[in-house]
Amino acid sequence: MAKMDQICPAGPLMPDDADISSSVFALIVNQIREGICLQDIHGRIEWINPACEEMFGWRRHEIVGRRALEIVTPPGRRKLGTDAHEFTYDFSSTIFDRIVVQEFQRRNGSRFWLQQSFAVLDLGPSEDQKKVVITCQDVTAQVKIDRKFKQIHDNLEYAAYHDDLTGLANRKKLGTFLESDQVAQAIRNGTIGVLQIDIDKFKDINDNLGHAAGDATLRHVSAALRQSCPPENLACRTGGDEFLMICLTSGTPEVLQENAEGLLAAISTPMRWKDQELRIGASIGASLATSPDDTGEELILRADKALYTAKRGGRGHVALYTDAMGQKYRAQMKTVRELKNAIADEQFEIHLQPQLHLSSAAVTGCEALIRWNHPERGLLNPGQFLPAAEAAGLASDIDYISMNLALDALVELRQGGFPDLCMSINVSSAILGDVNYPGLLDWALQSRDIDPGSICIEILETTILEGGDLEIATAIERLKHLGVHIALDDFGTGYAGLAHMSSFDVDAIKLDRSMISRLANDPRTRMVVRSIIRLCDLLDINVVAEGVETAEQLEILRRAKCPLIQGFGLARPMPVATTLDWFKSSTPLAAPVSFAATPKADISQIGSPRTNQA
Repeated sequence: MAKMDQICPAGPLMPDDADISSSVFALIVNQIREGICLQDIHGRIEWINPACEEMFGWRRHEIVGRRALEIVTPPGRRKLGTDAHEFTYDFSSTIFDRIVVQEFQRRNGSRFWLQQSFAVLDLGPSEDQKKVVITCQDVTAQVKIDRKFKQIHDNLEYAAYHDDLTGLANRKKLGTFLESDQVAQAIRNGTIGVLQIDIDKFKDINDNLGHAAGDATLRHVSAALRQSCPPENLACRTGGDEFLMICLTSGTPEVLQENAEGLLAAISTPMRWKDQELRIGASIGASLATSPDDTGEELILRADKALYTAKRGGRGHVALYTDAMGQKYRAQMKTVRELKNAIADEQFEIHLQPQLHLSSAAVTGCEALIRWNHPERGLLNPGQFLPAAEAAGLASDIDYISMNLALDALVELRQGGFPDLCMSINVSSAILGDVNYPGLLDWALQSRDIDPGSICIEILETTILEGGDLEIATAIERLKHLGVHIALDDFGTGYAGLAHMSSFDVDAIKLDRSMISRLANDPRTRMVVRSIIRLCDLLDINVVAEGVETAEQLEILRRAKCPLIQGFGLARPMPVATTLDWFKSSTPLAAPVSFAATPKADISQIGSPRTNQA
């Protein structure tokens, strides 16, 4: 066994008369699995044990006297030249109070990780008599495991904050971003803007081309957002076909508008899908911070309101939130709250407008028109509340109320002595899309002992334009199977009325009042109306002229052999009891029917489409 001074040429580590013999000490330092390295205060190696030799691939005699920094430190961390030669341990450093994990390099160039602890041996009064003992343990395997865990953690964190399909930030990331200091600072500076993006007619892409095309569209829009989003901003997918961009440096409406229009241009870049080229459209609602008290969530809500305005304005453009828009939205929300109470408290009633068969001068039926008996504002026509109901998803609830009230009214009229009357009932796209509607209508008819053939369901032409042809055709087919009649309402307001008349199995059309109002003064309109009536006669489709108010309009329609009319000239919409009195006093009507004078139209009762001679 070698002597201790042979193991460590720098001098003995223990006194000659130590309790443990030098041979036992030599056995320990040679067999221990941890590497031990003795250095002077300048980092020169004075001794290493066999475990340290194995770790670094250097024999002791090859490196004694050399600086560790020059031979075991990887090139990227190596101090060369004057720095390495001037190195001296700082004994006040925290390196002597903690464990250090660093990457080193073996003689063959391979990299590995060591866990090291440093200790000072004070062998004399001068600084040069101080030695540094370094204990080393190879922890490469542990570092690799830690890195894998960190990668897994990073992947899980990324998945938690990003959308799987598009790779954009998700709602969780958005929430974190809105709470950040940079957003708070941008709000205080008034430089933050929000863009709310919605893909136009995304449902049509999914329905007509499939969900794979829909996914490709979402990725296309996401790429446009990334292209238009500087690093300091945030682009995210908030759900479905809705996206959001938080812009931290859009301090003016002009800058935000420019950003939004640039984004629309990027989105509209043609997208290849299989063998065709698609152009994707989008609508954008924008909002700007106007007060230091604003919050990110408030800005998003304002942008959402502006988006609603952009979509109602024809899609494909940008709408910036204004105070007037906010007031309108708050009024609408108030109406929605009141509508929910109205549905629960049964505040609705039905008014009936008679329909006259011109050739027989007989009133053959009525159109049922819903009214809201508002506790504060009085009687409201559909144009004053249906838009809010449709936006809030309450349209089908009101349609079901209207259906039941109309059927109850028909029962009351029949019990009042008019057994042969028919009833026309308006429906929205929301109720047409309800698979339960035909069954509920059938039950409502049977429970009142009403023949389905005496009911006409009126569908707006705009409903067909906005819905898919297949969905509307299926809904009509299910209703026709019950035995009810179908009328195409507001005919002439759309761009493809004749196509709809031939594509769908309808029993009647209702000429819109806008056409009827031009009959007396517009020869072209008279020609169009006469042609439609003749065509419908050939197709065995009934025709009802809405909004007939003057004796001149009546005479033109009579000469054109229009089968049915309704309008203020005959009778205004009336409560059920008043309608029953009207029938009793006006039946039979003198033939031929004539209007004694031109009635003055009640403009307050005329609303948006679906008011149907409201």
